Amino acid sequence: MLNTAHILCLMPPAPSALRQGLHLARRVGAALHVMPTPLPRGPSGSATGRDEIHSLVERLVPDASEDPPLEITEAPPGSPSEVLQYVADANIDLVVTAPPPDQESAPPLATDVSRVLTEQLACPLFIVEPGTDPATVQDILVPTDLSDHALRAFKHAVALARLYDATVHVLHVVESLPYVALTPTDRLSLGPTPLSEHRGRRRLRAFLRRGQVSEVPVQSHLVYGDPADQIGRFADENAVDLLVLSSHGAGSRPHRALGRVAKSVLGEVAGSLFLFHATGSSLLSASSQLSPDDASPS
Repeated sequence: MLNTAHILCLMPPAPSALRQGLHLARRVGAALHVMPTPLPRGPSGSATGRDEIHSLVERLVPDASEDPPLEITEAPPGSPSEVLQYVADANIDLVVTAPPPDQESAPPLATDVSRVLTEQLACPLFIVEPGTDPATVQDILVPTDLSDHALRAFKHAVALARLYDATVHVLHVVESLPYVALTPTDRLSLGPTPLSEHRGRRRLRAFLRRGQVSEVPVQSHLVYGDPADQIGRFADENAVDLLVLSSHGAGSRPHRALGRVAKSVLGEVAGSLFLFHATGSSLLSASSQLSPDDASPS
């Protein structure tokens, strides 16, 4: 279960973000904060107002008894920094948003607001693909480099899968390296099943055991190539509904906003995304956090 008390939904023109925010707030018992953005603009040119948002909530949730506690901010933010300040002041655990209407197919780092939120938020970020519905989230992809950061992202993916009754696909990419000498080990690696694949599958099985998965369908996948390229290809070829990604992986420098692979993926891959900030707050319950026994195997 996700340990979430306050969810902030940035209200864009499409109702997808609000629909996902309402779904998550109901499932985890969180309060939903709605911050109107300057869009959409009505005939008068005004920003989305409180009455319009309440009307939309009533259409999305016909049974008022299922409504989560709702807090609508008085005015739209003037800048992304005001969103960040509200997140800090209101103790927001998760931010849900969607791309602007004229950039629906753009990856997160291609739009100004999404880029700021992606790089500067301390809490997780859920970017919703326009037109999606909670009922359509059936396949969740979480890439892993088998690091502790990736393990926490995997545990977030499992918690989300429980909320959506979805399957988790765990993708491990073995980077292809050129051979410079044909030692006996090299010749083994050139056989029908490369040594790197045996090692990768063994480490992947150990990683899944550390994730303590129960009652959630999990499928593991191992491929070769550039991690960012293979993550994007897998998401496209397998019609993934949600990508769960850690901001940093093994060897990433924590003072940077994003690790190398995450930055490449966020600059190229569009679609629904749940970004877990490895150096920020977690939505995992205390029992799901890493313990000393979870230390990465050598």
